[in-house]
Amino acid sequence: MKRTSRNYDGATPTGRQIRELLPEVLTSLSEKMDEQPQRILDAWFDIVGARIGKMSRPVVFDAGVLKVQVKNSTLLSLLVEHEKPRLIAMFQKRFPKVRFRDISFKIG
Repeated sequence: MKRTSRNYDGATPTGRQIRELLPEVLTSLSEKMDEQPQRILDAWFDIVGARIGKMSRPVVFDAGVLKVQVKNSTLLSLLVEHEKPRLIAMFQKRFPKVRFRDISFKIG
């Protein structure tokens, strides 16, 4: 959507009709629904298993990045250094329509 400049002094109206805006809005909503963020958060425990699942909690999935809180620095190091590529691959395999860019871990 192109925004009308603040100092606009032209003769044409600045308002838009709904038929111009609707396709863009529906496309945006459709993309968000394809991501299915809640299903991705729910799948965390299945993918990492019970042991790691007890010590971690998915917080949000937004713009291809899954943010996860972990209980301690040891687990943080293990996940970042050794498990991150494998986890991203497993999520990508389970949700092929969703593009996973990264998994971000934080102690919390």
